[in-house]
Amino acid sequence: MTEFWEHPVQVLSDVSGGPRCVRNSRDALVSLSHDFPKECTEAGKARKVCIKATEGQVDSEVAAAVFRSAAKNAGLLRG
Repeated sequence: MTEFWEHPVQVLSDVSGGPRCVRNSRDALVSLSHDFPKECTEAGKARKVCIKATEGQVDSEVAAAVFRSAAKNAGLLRG
């Protein structure tokens, strides 16, 4: 199950070199795999939470908050 987040998260995409709009936990998992530096420890935590959100075990807004925090910590948060 993947619910859209109330407030999408804009991150700098390593793939396109521009912004990526992350709207749900599945989008976040793609971004975590492609955009985040390997040494970002918060990315691992965000990945686990987003997986649980796609399985319906964690609220999608909790996943959004954890992802947003990881993006900020990695210097990828836009806007």
